[in-house]
Amino acid sequence: MMCGPLFCVVLVTIVLSVSSFSGGRAPAHVVLNRGSSQLFEVPKDSNSIGVLSTSTEDRVSISKPVIHWTVPGFKVGWQDAEGNWFDKDGPRNGPPMNYWRQRADEREYNQAMGAADAVMSEYDIESEVRGLEKRSSVRKPSLSRKMLGRWAPLLLSSRRIAYNDKPSDDAGDLDVPFMVDISRSHGRRFGPGNHYGIFDLPLQNGEELSILTTDGGEHDKLSAKIIADEANEPVDLGTVGQAQLQFGGITYVSDYAMIQRRPDGAIDFFLRADESYLGATAEDKERYDLV
Repeated sequence: MMCGPLFCVVLVTIVLSVSSFSGGRAPAHVVLNRGSSQLFEVPKDSNSIGVLSTSTEDRVSISKPVIHWTVPGFKVGWQDAEGNWFDKDGPRNGPPMNYWRQRADEREYNQAMGAADAVMSEYDIESEVRGLEKRSSVRKPSLSRKMLGRWAPLLLSSRRIAYNDKPSDDAGDLDVPFMVDISRSHGRRFGPGNHYGIFDLPLQNGEELSILTTDGGEHDKLSAKIIADEANEPVDLGTVGQAQLQFGGITYVSDYAMIQRRPDGAIDFFLRADESYLGATAEDKERYDLV
C-alpha cells in the first residue's frame, strides 16, 4: 500500500506491455491561427518526439469534443463583416438572447482547443498551457466534478503520446494508445437539476475513485483505486508501457481539457473523450431516477 497526504493507492496496478517511446524529432512546427481552433490540423507524424509505438489495432481514435452551451436550447447567433446578424434560421434583428453567455462559452472552448493544437504541433506548449492555468477558476480541482469521465492523454510528462499519422482525408481524428476513465467507485451521484441541466455532484474528501485505462481493444491496462482529497498532491499510479501515470497536481480542468503538473513541472494534458460534461442524458435520468 502506498500512502501520501492526498491519496492512498489501495489497488496494485495491473500493467500490460506497450512498446517504448520513439527517440526521433518532430516535424517542422507551424504557427496555428488561434482565432478559431484548427484541432488536429497539424503536420502528420513521421518520427515525432515521445510518441508511443504500438499496433494500430490497439489505438483509440478520438475527435474533438463538442462545445457545451451553458444555456441549452437557444439559437447560436453570429455577425458578418457588414454587421448583419444571423442564426441557423437566417437573418435576425440583433444578437440572440444570452449572446454574452454564448461568447463566453466560445472563448473557453477555443482556448482549450488552441492548447490542444499546440500539444499536437509541439509548438509553444508551455505558453498555451500557462494561459489556461492562469484562467483556472476552480478552487479545488481535485474535487471538481469536471475531472470525472473519460479522457484521452495527448501529453504525459511533457512527451506527446497521441498520434496524428492518418491520411489527410481522415476527417481530423487522432489516435491515442489508451483512454483514462475516472469515476466514483460506488456509482455516479447527481446534483439537483436546474434550467442548465443535471450534472455530477462535486467530490467530497474521502470519496473513493476508480481509475481505469483501456486500449482500442477494450483491454484493461491499469486499474487503481484512490481516495480524493483537496490537497491535490500528485500520486503515481503505475505505468502503461513506458508511460508513467499520475493523478493529482491538477492545475486546470474544464469541460474539454485537464492539465496536471508533475513534481518537476512537466505537463500532462488530457482531452475530453466522452459527453458526460454535457449533463445527464435521457438514459441517465431513467437509470438514476432523476426528476
